Amino acid sequence: MSIAAKLVLKALETGIIPEKFTRAWVRRLCGLALERASLGDVEARHAVFRQIMKDLKTGTNLRCSPNVEAEGGEMGPEFFELFLGKRLNAGCCYFPTGAEDLEEAEDTMLWMSADRARVRDGMKILEIGCGWGAMTFWLVEHFPQVHITAVTESTSRSIYLQKKANELGLTNIKFLASEFGDLSFSEEFDRIICLERLDLVASSPEWENKIWSWLKPDGKFFLQHQVHANIAYYNESVGLEDFPGNSVVNQRLVVSAEMLMLFQRTMHLEDYWKISGEQYRNTTERWLRRYYFNRQAILPLFEKVYGKKMAWTWLQRWRMFLIASAEQAGYNRGQDWILGQYLLSRKG
Repeated sequence: MSIAAKLVLKALETGIIPEKFTRAWVRRLCGLALERASLGDVEARHAVFRQIMKDLKTGTNLRCSPNVEAEGGEMGPEFFELFLGKRLNAGCCYFPTGAEDLEEAEDTMLWMSADRARVRDGMKILEIGCGWGAMTFWLVEHFPQVHITAVTESTSRSIYLQKKANELGLTNIKFLASEFGDLSFSEEFDRIICLERLDLVASSPEWENKIWSWLKPDGKFFLQHQVHANIAYYNESVGLEDFPGNSVVNQRLVVSAEMLMLFQRTMHLEDYWKISGEQYRNTTERWLRRYYFNRQAILPLFEKVYGKKMAWTWLQRWRMFLIASAEQAGYNRGQDWILGQYLLSRKG
């Protein structure tokens, strides 16, 4: 990270810099990143593409290690309830007209994902990276005979979600806390769903074979992930290691939409969809509005997790993360950083 970038980030973390400057800075970084990622030569771009493909096949971290100050600090559901929608869907929502409220957009996106995954009542489903259970609880609400095993990497989150399921009397949901590489199942599933948590899956070598082994012969794997429409790159190589909001989610590499269509060694790509980044921009802008509205309730939660000295800084870091996410997704009218959805069926 350059000295200038460090100074800019420090200034942004004070909270006294006008938001329009933060947005302009993010757009500048996005433009420079695209220039650097294009490399000006098709062979050079393809060499990077091949290296990232190799990394993905052998297991790689899509995200960098968390900020040292963030280690051991985990925000609970009461924090996310203050700015996410009622289902606590931490992923992209869908606004058909742009006028929908966040709750409508949450349900629309969950319905769209379930429909494209071809979920049917009575199926056995594995969800990898279930977040706060948005898809899991939505599926049980609309397909009451399904049986779902939902995996999160957080022990405290799995305990919270299982308690919630028990309180609702839902006996057909089981929450597990595990890293992907430690998972092992003797049963087979009709569907495996992974919504925007490819980082959990890709960190394990031979992840494609593991997914295959957990599917029934006619089973399908539905993957939803943020991608770039045309290029793949390592963030450090394009100057995005100093991207505002990296203290919250720090991407190490970004895959292209085409790249995830090429994983067909053990599975066959049946269908795929591309969703404009404008949908993610609409989502994060609405989160940001709620974040601002509830900031007085949010600050004490940061004090509880990070202490009074760092609470204000983390309030600004999350604000920058939401702003940066919105600006990047909406860059070039949402035509660059988009959402990809992939339906793969098992071979053999």
